[in-house]
Amino acid sequence: MKKVLLIAAVAASALNAIAQCTPNQTYADSVFGAWPDTVANFSPGTVGVLYSDTLNLLVPTNAGLINPNFEGFMIDSVALVGVTGLPPGISVQCTSHTGAPCTFITGQVGCGLIEGTPTAAGTFPLVIQVNAYVALFGIPQAIPYEFPGYSITISDNTTGVADLAPAKLIGVKNVPNPFAERTVIEFGLSKAAPVKVKVYNLVGAEMWQRSVQGKAGVNRVPFETANLENGIYIYHVESAGSKFTGRMVVNR
Repeated sequence: MKKVLLIAAVAASALNAIAQCTPNQTYADSVFGAWPDTVANFSPGTVGVLYSDTLNLLVPTNAGLINPNFEGFMIDSVALVGVTGLPPGISVQCTSHTGAPCTFITGQVGCGLIEGTPTAAGTFPLVIQVNAYVALFGIPQAIPYEFPGYSITISDNTTGVADLAPAKLIGVKNVPNPFAERTVIEFGLSKAAPVKVKVYNLVGAEMWQRSVQGKAGVNRVPFETANLENGIYIYHVESAGSKFTGRMVVNR
């Protein structure tokens, strides 16, 4: 029956399934939801500058969380049907859990990459649309659900005081944390700029460093533990005078 439901999910979604994004495992202990939430919302962007941000989804097991009329029925999978209202030039692609486009299974955080080069300025209200698939008396049934209240603000790409301001770091974190072999240091930049990322042990010895050319929007730098022992390490991200220091935990 699961194969039947996933085939139905293919018909429900025309989104590309080959995009590469990293699910944020911070949300793995939640029951159901979409992140960022509508308070944090998606990162702002600029006309003519590559935009990138990640949508995270966690699928519930109980269909009653999608629609109370289906309380007690088990969800097989959820397909991301689309995100309406995206700025021109931006689209969504997914790293799917299955062979079906943009389809996620229960109990695992899934992700979609919202990316592209915006061509128009403004604030664009968004609605995230999904279909949850359940088996009702042996018959596949799609239950639609929406996450409203989101937006992306795109600014004009004009020369002015803002262009002279240094790049600003936002939303710095590493995912997953704790981790065994590999994590991703993620950060947002208000504008493109060189970035230095370093990892130290607790006595201040530098264990690893990398310099990258950061882009406006969300950036990701992978970090592998190599021969590091279990324990707490400090990571430091710096760009144009904007700095962030965080803690990561290696736990094999």
